[in-house]
Amino acid sequence: MTRRVCLTAVTLLLFALSACSGIDCPLDNVVSMKCGLYSAEDETSLRLSDTLTVRAGGIKDTVLLNRAQGISDFLVPLRQGVTTDTLLFCFSNAEQQRATDTVYVTHTNQPHFESVDCPLAVFHTVQSVRWTSHHLSAMPLTIDSIAIVRQLVDYEDVENLKIYLRSTTQLH
Repeated sequence: MTRRVCLTAVTLLLFALSACSGIDCPLDNVVSMKCGLYSAEDETSLRLSDTLTVRAGGIKDTVLLNRAQGISDFLVPLRQGVTTDTLLFCFSNAEQQRATDTVYVTHTNQPHFESVDCPLAVFHTVQSVRWTSHHLSAMPLTIDSIAIVRQLVDYEDVENLKIYLRSTTQLH
């Protein structure tokens, strides 16, 4: 009788160890807004030759993009507990010129559940974008305009905003 109980226990243990898990949590569950950089003059994609740092306005020492160069797009997260994010675009160049433009992104927040076993994600719907631009005499690169391409900010690596940059020098 004891041998039968041991054999049954070992069989059940083997079945338990080989059982599949039904959890389908996304591997990359980071929700970020994708911003593409474009020339305001001819609306073509551009690769930034100057340096760009993006900070979260109102949150001390929160850098979302640090000293990026040679980029044509980037990702920034939106906050879950607010409906308007303030992003500080800090431009600098080799001539030690610096200037900051401010971008305000108004959005709604929607909780997203994959499964009760997965962590909660928050998707966003971009409602509007407004910005301030510095004068080109301070730094020869500034935000000219911004267009919303895709309102839904989710797991997809799809461009949400087109940021058009104006310059007094030739952009690449």
